[in-house]
Amino acid sequence: MKCYKRIIPLILACMMLAGCGQNVYKKGVESLENKDYVAAQENFQKAVEDKKNVADSYRGLGIAYYEQEKYKDALAAFENAVSAGTKETGTICNMMAVCKMQTENYEDAISYYEKALDHSDCSDDMKQEIQFNVIVCYEKLEDWDNAKAKLEDYVTAYPDDEKAAKEAEFLKTR
Repeated sequence: MKCYKRIIPLILACMMLAGCGQNVYKKGVESLENKDYVAAQENFQKAVEDKKNVADSYRGLGIAYYEQEKYKDALAAFENAVSAGTKETGTICNMMAVCKMQTENYEDAISYYEKALDHSDCSDDMKQEIQFNVIVCYEKLEDWDNAKAKLEDYVTAYPDDEKAAKEAEFLKTR
């Protein structure tokens, strides 16, 4: 009987530890939903280490880093997510493009933005944001001809966008 009194707490402790390991991914998701990005980062990192929902955990880790503006880390996590089997959606491509843009890799950002536009999950607002960011990337590359051409297309699609009017004024000086 004394043996059971020692074994039962040990078994319960093991069950709790095992349960915690299985729930690290869920805790990461909950942390993202609560906008606690540091906790989400920690939980998803632990889930990756424990090989729990690896692709989704890398995606969650990428989002957590992205929201903390740790763009190099976010990009690495998103790339790992795709390598591990996460579907490369328009949203993921857009986030990867923003990471590339924020780290001043404008050519790759444009490529990811173009990939994002090819996916059906892009909302109209996301498409508009992407098209504007492509213009900015071309400006950063000092590729004025492509920037002007993309801006012309953009203004045709979104004639009421005040930011576009300012960009048009800027590009007239180039």
